[in-house]
Amino acid sequence: MTRLSLAVPVDRVEAWTLFALGLAAGIVAPHPVTTALWTAAVRAFERAGDASMAARLTSSTKFGRRIRARLRGDTLSHLRFA
Repeated sequence: MTRLSLAVPVDRVEAWTLFALGLAAGIVAPHPVTTALWTAAVRAFERAGDASMAARLTSSTKFGRRIRARLRGDTLSHLRFA
């Protein structure tokens, strides 16, 4: 008999909540806020074992590159215009 862990459902709820907050923030806030929320969502999806959703977020056209950079810890401390 296997025992169900509550960690996976909690991580999944957290991931979807962060994803939804990122969507809402994308409407009213600049992209660093959205990127931070979606990076946290990717981490929560990975903890929940939902690799396909994490892959979708990191491969998105607009934010995927930024999310992958934040997951690696690469952040720009200044603006770049080129």
